[in-house]
Amino acid sequence: MKIRWFGLMVLILALALPAPAVRAQTTGNPDEKQAEKEDKAEKERRKQEEKAAKKDEKDSKEAKELMEEMQADVDATALAFTSHLYPDKFLQDYVNEIGQRLVPRSAVPGLLFSFRVVDDPTPNAYALPDGRIFVNGGLLVFVRNEAQLAMVLAHEAGHVVEQHQIESIKEARSFKKRALPGILGAIGGAVVGGIIKGGEGAAVGAAVGLAGGVLYSTIALNQYNKRQEDEADTIGTRLMLAQGYDPTQGSALFQLLADRFPEKDRFAELLWAQHSRNVDRVAKIRALIDGDLSFSYNAERSAGKLSEGSGQLDFFLSRMYRDVAIRLMDVYDRYDVAKEVLERVVEYRARDPRALCAMGRVYKLVGRTAEDRAKALDYLQRAAQADERGLYPEVYRELGLMQARLATASGANMGPAIESMKRYITLWIERKGSEPDDLDEMYDYLLAFGDAQWTAPRLDALVARMGPPAEGARPAPGNLAKSDTARALLPTKKPKSQPVVPKN
Repeated sequence: MKIRWFGLMVLILALALPAPAVRAQTTGNPDEKQAEKEDKAEKERRKQEEKAAKKDEKDSKEAKELMEEMQADVDATALAFTSHLYPDKFLQDYVNEIGQRLVPRSAVPGLLFSFRVVDDPTPNAYALPDGRIFVNGGLLVFVRNEAQLAMVLAHEAGHVVEQHQIESIKEARSFKKRALPGILGAIGGAVVGGIIKGGEGAAVGAAVGLAGGVLYSTIALNQYNKRQEDEADTIGTRLMLAQGYDPTQGSALFQLLADRFPEKDRFAELLWAQHSRNVDRVAKIRALIDGDLSFSYNAERSAGKLSEGSGQLDFFLSRMYRDVAIRLMDVYDRYDVAKEVLERVVEYRARDPRALCAMGRVYKLVGRTAEDRAKALDYLQRAAQADERGLYPEVYRELGLMQARLATASGANMGPAIESMKRYITLWIERKGSEPDDLDEMYDYLLAFGDAQWTAPRLDALVARMGPPAEGARPAPGNLAKSDTARALLPTKKPKSQPVVPKN
């Protein structure tokens, strides 16, 4: 009886209790389930944000500590570059001004960007992690307008903004434990130093490399991976667009470099001269303009806000172009690049004796036809005429040698060649106050040309004849137009004498 009563009580309690959890699941409110799901997702999002913030804080702290640790190495690296800047403050200020306009507001606080041009004929550029950027003159000779210059500077600034050097050095720390950092640093420094200024630069770079170790070599060599290069190209393209430069000029620059430097070029080890990399860059920038940036690009272009720049590039850089071309010709035997650059220079600096002389030398060195040799003589004659101040005796030496070469081939009179050689020697003594180092060689040439009697004027007699310069005297300014500086670069009339063309 008791058992039956107990069973009845259990049944009554079961009926009185709330519905089990299973029933709640089948009859619950869908809105409540969605709210619970969204709440869970929000908690996960906050968790991930907190995790990312902690990682960013940790990375920022590590980067700051690493920067403090290697600042001395970075300063030593910068010193190696700044001791070999191209000697033109006008140009340096112009390039730095363009670069400063491109620095993004999102740059890490405390970075003080600077943009400088290194007197080096190889096509390369370097970015140090503290914002100091150095671009070789040998790279800038390939830019065709201010927009392309902006791409070079913005690309290097992108490496700094993304802290690619810091990232590479962190990765190098594990390698540091397995290698001899002093040796690596010396190798890295020697490579950079050798690029800067031949043997002397290699010695300087090696000394700095020994002090900086593996950190220095990583910074100096700028060995970026493909992802880092793509990021720098993306940032560079965006910065160009933000400043009103046509970003298609960025892809145009890389296409020009790809065309100029084949895969096996002697400069192919330099990042900016790597053919396959430049081909990739062209495709990357074009895809960016047609994709993520298409709306902004089309809007700015339609509004007429995009341009190739101020048009001042040649005014500021043409002098450096001339000097780079001469070194490419004399040091690296790159007559092809030198000729291409000089053609641009003489078009703008048509009264520049050194540019005209260099152009004449290119045609003299690589000329294969009578027409080429005639052009060589024409440029050298124009150079001599343009040297109204008599500042460049070497022009007359080159002219004399070319006149003699053509006269020998055609059987013409050697008189013009002899007079040019005499002018070279006399002008050298007047300008330098000493005899030219190759005087004995010049006497041999004069003898071969048919003059065995003429002798260079004695220094004391020359000084007595010329008399001491008046106090505060300056060289005659020539026919410079004060109202328009650029007018001084315009062409003069060609010499009356006709080129001596050898008989066929």
